[in-house]
Amino acid sequence: MQREISGRPVRNREGEAPAEPGAIRHGGTLNRMSDIERILHDIEVEMEGRLSVAAMHMETRRTALWHPDRKSPTASVIKLPILVHTLMLQHEGVLSLNERVTLTDADKKPGSGILTQLTSGLTLSLRDACMLMIAVSDNTATNLVLDRVGIDGVNARMAGLGCARTRLFRKVYSDGPPVCSENARYGLGVTTARDMLRLLAMVHDGAIGDASVCRQVRKFLAEQHYRDGIPRLLPSEWVYEGKTGAVDAVRNDVGFISSPTRGTIALAVLCSQLPRPLWTADNPGLLAIARAAQAIALALAG
Repeated sequence: MQREISGRPVRNREGEAPAEPGAIRHGGTLNRMSDIERILHDIEVEMEGRLSVAAMHMETRRTALWHPDRKSPTASVIKLPILVHTLMLQHEGVLSLNERVTLTDADKKPGSGILTQLTSGLTLSLRDACMLMIAVSDNTATNLVLDRVGIDGVNARMAGLGCARTRLFRKVYSDGPPVCSENARYGLGVTTARDMLRLLAMVHDGAIGDASVCRQVRKFLAEQHYRDGIPRLLPSEWVYEGKTGAVDAVRNDVGFISSPTRGTIALAVLCSQLPRPLWTADNPGLLAIARAAQAIALALAG
């Protein structure tokens, strides 16, 4: 059903009506959030791309949604599901984060990270590879982790956790043609804002494995080095734990923001189909993420 703001239908630049724009749920009742609807609509229009948002205040369970079920390229946000699967394998006794992995020249992949600059033959723990994968989005470290845990395992884990629209298609910078049509369309992986919010909410609630697994997930996210998105416009009292993702036409950020006085918000902000590549902090996707996070913090915890 088409939603309206101020009596007029809202459509994006492609003529689509929002799936569940800016709705807020509290105690099972759906109320209108016309102010944040206008803000998110304007952010999407000004960005000249596609914006998907799903957020929840973890104490009140109020949620804000904007195109939450629209499929989006993950870029490096898929590294959060890889981390979750890896930590669950340790929890299940399948592996240990103390296991050693060895870097070879053949393993080295371009893009983000530092392992490409280090000497072949270096050994590091699986834990350290996971930290590099999350904190600096190291592509080589990601593939080292995937060599141990497997792509199919990541996808099965996400399906089992109810994130059925989240899939990893291949290792980072894999050679060869796309493995399927969705790989060709979305790149490394695909997800939705709602799937990412579900995963984050389960982490917050200690519902993946046990509370210790979920605390580990958040400890990794807390070391995130890239902070030009969600935390950018927030007051200093907000603490950010998250995972970013970027390719030419995509900017994503998913994670938690927490305030000692306003509680914790889990949020996923996905920006795709950006009109032009711009690898600076002024990328319109990064600006959109920052503005959306600011609006959500005010709406849900203001």
